[in-house]
Amino acid sequence: MVKFIWNGIEWSVANLGGGALTEDIEPHSHSKNGYELHFITGGKGNLIAENKNYRLKKGSFFVTGPGIKHAQYAFPEEPITDVFIYLQKINSGKANSVGNAFLNRKFTFYDDFETAVPQMILKEYQNKQLDYETALQGLIINLLTQILRLYLPGGEYKENMEADNLNVKRFVIIDNEFLYNKKITLHSLSEKIGVCERQTQRLLKKYYGMSFREKKKQAANNNTFKC
Repeated sequence: MVKFIWNGIEWSVANLGGGALTEDIEPHSHSKNGYELHFITGGKGNLIAENKNYRLKKGSFFVTGPGIKHAQYAFPEEPITDVFIYLQKINSGKANSVGNAFLNRKFTFYDDFETAVPQMILKEYQNKQLDYETALQGLIINLLTQILRLYLPGGEYKENMEADNLNVKRFVIIDNEFLYNKKITLHSLSEKIGVCERQTQRLLKKYYGMSFREKKKQAANNNTFKC
């Protein structure tokens, strides 16, 4: 099984394949952690997703995420050929803002997507040459980044990265406050990092796995440690 980390999200490749679609795929949906990526490399067909009809042709690309009911219908006289990659989210606890932008987009359809990288992924997977898992990791990360650039054009991407950079600065302040400020309080820490006390508690829980009281107790114990 191929596993990789991208923008703070740990993924596994649950399934990967491709070829001609000669039969209909009946309505279905994926698990709460499943994201299936489809890249149409030729032929014609129909996709039904979220009660809408989408015509599939070469260059069509779509993602069906958790809970999205969808079905595909084949054109026997000109069957679709595609590459599909089924990703299973293992852990997203450290996802950054752009990673979350991908997770939050449960369904996407584009009509003109370059299929060279998906076809390279399929070929690498089928041939299974030396260290193919590492090659697949790199190619899939490249592909996900291409998709993310469609989700977050210029300005939106910049805003998300600025939000991440601000959080990094906050973590430095938090670490220093617990290390050097013996009189630290939840209120004083919140003022230092510029958010409310409730949001400070959420940040501590998400990134340190502790409440303010637990983090303060840990810091006190560390300060009593003698080399």
